[in-house]
Amino acid sequence: MTGEESRSRLIRLYAELSTLTEQECSGNCERPRTCCEEKYCLFAMDFAKANWQIDLAPTWHPALPLMGDDGCTVAPHLRPICTAHTCEICAHGVKRGDEAWTARYYEIVDAIRTIEAKLF
Repeated sequence: MTGEESRSRLIRLYAELSTLTEQECSGNCERPRTCCEEKYCLFAMDFAKANWQIDLAPTWHPALPLMGDDGCTVAPHLRPICTAHTCEICAHGVKRGDEAWTARYYEIVDAIRTIEAKLF
């Protein structure tokens, strides 16, 4: 797989992971969408510049530089920590009571890690 093909696959994998974790964050979490912090926005800005040569512009939001009216304004592959985060995974390493969801989560994360190890 060429570098360009790897990057395209990585973008697709992060989009799939984002769909999986967004459902948890917005619908199943005890405190939906409360894990965002400025430091993660700043990390995403640094990551996007260093690994994708993309300058992310801050939004109007007073506390979260990348937050917009409908959530984060950044593509999932440019905010890896945020895309992969769910409270269940962070606290327990699994989504309790849902082995299939957990297996799919780790399948995607492992594929991402493999590609990123070669690219970055």
